[in-house]
Amino acid sequence: MGMHAGHTYPDHALGTAGEDAAARWLMRRGWRVLARRWRGGGGEIDIVAERRGIVAACEVKTRTRTDPHAPPVGYAQRTRITRAALAWQARNPAFAQHVLRPDLIVVVPRGPLWHITRIEDITADDA
Repeated sequence: MGMHAGHTYPDHALGTAGEDAAARWLMRRGWRVLARRWRGGGGEIDIVAERRGIVAACEVKTRTRTDPHAPPVGYAQRTRITRAALAWQARNPAFAQHVLRPDLIVVVPRGPLWHITRIEDITADDA
């Protein structure tokens, strides 16, 4: 199981570039990025951002092409994101009164640009 750069690096680089693009996209819309790749509560949050009393715990999915059936975020993953978001809020009491919202941001490279879609509130419910 050698580290084969040709295999692992491009995906990793794409994911990081996608997260950077998502963070810039949020900041242009007035969000303040508070954390990147925050780990806790048994999960990881790609981007924690705040705006107007809302804290968005963002899961960033970078896709190489647009999938008409938006990337699925399964129940278990939504639960992990929600738990991690609650753990982040518990450790950041300044944001205790903020509305906590897990969001999904889908990033697709389009030539030199990025096509970015956000799905707000992917809370794990039993629906």
